[in-house]
Amino acid sequence: MHAPQQSETSLRRVILFAPQGEELLVLPEHGRFRLPVVSIPPHQRIAEHLTASVYRDWSQHAVSLFGLETSSTDSETHYEVMESIDAHRSDATGLRRVSFSSFRESQFEQSADAMAVARAMAKCKEYAAGSKQGPFGRLGWFAELTEWVRDQICSAGFVLNGRFRQINASPTFSLVRFETNGPAVWFKAVGEPNLREYPITLALAEYFPAFVPRVIAMRDDWNGWLAIEAEGAHPTESSDIGTWMRVATTLAELQIASVGRTLHLLETGCRDARLCTLSGLIEPFFEAMAELMERQTKESPPPLSRNQLFDLESQLQDTLAEVAISEIPNAIGHLDFNPGNIVVNHDRCVFLDWAEACVGHPFFTFQYLLEHFRRIRQEDHSWEQLMVSTYANSWQSFVSPREISKALGVSPLLAVFAYAACRDTWRDPMRRNRPDAARHFRSLTRRMKRELDLLVANETQGSAACLS
Repeated sequence: MHAPQQSETSLRRVILFAPQGEELLVLPEHGRFRLPVVSIPPHQRIAEHLTASVYRDWSQHAVSLFGLETSSTDSETHYEVMESIDAHRSDATGLRRVSFSSFRESQFEQSADAMAVARAMAKCKEYAAGSKQGPFGRLGWFAELTEWVRDQICSAGFVLNGRFRQINASPTFSLVRFETNGPAVWFKAVGEPNLREYPITLALAEYFPAFVPRVIAMRDDWNGWLAIEAEGAHPTESSDIGTWMRVATTLAELQIASVGRTLHLLETGCRDARLCTLSGLIEPFFEAMAELMERQTKESPPPLSRNQLFDLESQLQDTLAEVAISEIPNAIGHLDFNPGNIVVNHDRCVFLDWAEACVGHPFFTFQYLLEHFRRIRQEDHSWEQLMVSTYANSWQSFVSPREISKALGVSPLLAVFAYAACRDTWRDPMRRNRPDAARHFRSLTRRMKRELDLLVANETQGSAACLS
């Protein structure tokens, strides 16, 4: 699950309720009140930055509930609804408590803030009553969560020490790290469109516990689970080749272990990236891409013509058919496999965040890993070859080295198609025609064209070498 971020610095007006929402925490100024304001730098997790800023500036431990929508005529003003979890710390930090029983619009410098506060309180009540869906949109949810976590870790001999980090926040999503007297624990809950991550995570924890963080408790009513923090770090540009090889080996081990459970994994919600399914998606996908190319208004990069798309479609279908002949089995995969979803130490590697889990050709996931490795370790071809060899050797009990090499050769093309076609966005004209989505899909389609051209060029060079 990716935490919400924004690409530009923005100001957020904070509607900060006292515990349980009986009072509002505001800043007094010239006999009137104003809301606290937090600046969110670009590419920051909003909830995490909000909680850190509120504590730094006003010494309030608080949690984020949700962002409050503004009217279309006031799109520049952003409100964030938060709840303090400090029962008595306010006046000493410059904040003042205002009781809702004496709440008046005229007390505020800006009447829009007073109206936003009223709307925020109304929404909190709707979440509490259940008329709006979302357990994390109501006041008091964090106190309930903390008590639940305390109960779950007690049997393991762990005790909360009071420190926590809220990473992600919305009425239906939550990601919080709690510190204990032992290892930290992570609570994660998911909502639409990532509900599938809940049953997938529980299935992986049951069937493949060596490859994922240890889940110690779950709550069906929240679609949430509690897991022990995995020891280690994400692989980075400073990681040695042994670390990257361990990641490649462990990925292959997990995938091989999953071979006998792929149908069950599909039933739990994994996306279907099997070659037979991908083959059926080619024609409708490229018809949608043809429409997006025709809608492009910019001259550069040039849109692909219908003839180019037809050729790409035809050769992609042929490539899928050739790979389907091999005996490489379907296995667990990850359409968003990146270093942020990997935790590795000297003797263990685990994988996180399975919202984009799939079942299909295993080499596609390895291709995503290679793509990120190349960005991090540019021009490090010797290390890349070691990673490829390490991963490929794990599959030699299934197929011949020749078949493995052939599948690795076409994976860059097929992996891009699987990444694009297995998601639902392109199927919905309203969603795929949004400017950002349209640019993304056009870019992915051009990437397929480049990968196909490179594949054809390599095959031509190989044929020429054989003839000579």
